Amino acid sequence: MAVLTTSSNPTARLATTQQTKSIVTLISPALTNSLYFAAIAQRLLSTTTLFLIFRAYLVSLFLLQQSYHASQILLIRSLYAASIAYKNTYWASNQGRKFLWKSTESMRKRLFMEFIIFALGGGNQFILAVLWPGWIVIGGGIWGIRRFCG
Repeated sequence: MAVLTTSSNPTARLATTQQTKSIVTLISPALTNSLYFAAIAQRLLSTTTLFLIFRAYLVSLFLLQQSYHASQILLIRSLYAASIAYKNTYWASNQGRKFLWKSTESMRKRLFMEFIIFALGGGNQFILAVLWPGWIVIGGGIWGIRRFCG
């Protein structure tokens, strides 16, 4: 409870008002100069910050333009590479088709010979029934009759 009581020590009294005024008058020019320098420092800092922001904006625009041009160049080069790949693939497929056609020539000749022997031999009636062109006329007539009468 002794903490809340007044001090009994006479040296602990505060300075008089005249001493306080003299300290304020001594500190006032230094305080004014320090506030002036603080204002100048704030202006310099704000100017520097704005300058850096503007430079960052310009650099970002420059990088955006450069990346756009680089993407266009990459697109053109990839288109060129794709066209070359397409031409090579087309050429290779044509060569493969020709090779396959030539390699199956003997088998095609044998199959054609078997078909001719079958058509001219015992399977003549079957081939006529399947491949006879009259089926188109008969089928068209039946379709017409069913369409108009049915």
